[in-house]
Amino acid sequence: MPASVSILGFGAFGRFMAAHLAPHFDLRVCDATDLSAETKKTGAKWTDLPTAATSDLIVLAIPVQRMEQLLRQLAPLLAGRNTLVIDVASVKVKPIALMRDLLPPETEIIGTHPLFGPQSGKHGIEGLPIAFCAVRASEERIACVRSFLGDTLKLRVLDVSPEEHDRQMAYVQGLTHLVARAAAALELPQTELATVAYRRFAEMSESLAGDSWELFKTIENENPFAAEVRRQFAENIAKIERQLRHP
Repeated sequence: MPASVSILGFGAFGRFMAAHLAPHFDLRVCDATDLSAETKKTGAKWTDLPTAATSDLIVLAIPVQRMEQLLRQLAPLLAGRNTLVIDVASVKVKPIALMRDLLPPETEIIGTHPLFGPQSGKHGIEGLPIAFCAVRASEERIACVRSFLGDTLKLRVLDVSPEEHDRQMAYVQGLTHLVARAAAALELPQTELATVAYRRFAEMSESLAGDSWELFKTIENENPFAAEVRRQFAENIAKIERQLRHP
């Protein structure tokens, strides 16, 4: 793996990731907001974008909605360098297309989606899954990153195309987050009469609804297949309601 790594974006997941990467690399972090005080807690170094761009590996940990602007700023800083850029977005088609289009041709690209976060990984990340899209990188670098993820961090690396990833995530994340948001808005009561299924559903709703609205919008609006899943789900709810009213 490279000697120096920069994380661009120091939100909740950026901080979570920094804590796991700092023991292994000379780690730098950069964000549009000054979060230098938070950086010290992870063992990383706070820096600016031009300095961050000199790292061997750059990890994009920003919302997809802001990625185009950042990539346009980053691209000239990477010209002539054999940098590896990895994203960790919850969708894959759009960010990978943006990286392909906007980054210099000599920049190598790998798309990933850690299928966990600060909540699900708070007791450790060993054995947790990560989606892996080898986009534009040498076999040596791909093998190196895969080895670090699987052998060092002990993650379960799942190879998938960007399109297949987003098709599956339209259900795995798009549908579950939608249902969780709707259920959480009902303020599900805690009751001693709760069944096991109800308790699990309430816990799931509370957990997913606790994610940021920005992440929810990314999952729903930036996935090209999510709208169709929402449409089908709404149609089925309406169909069931009609059947209940007119048995």
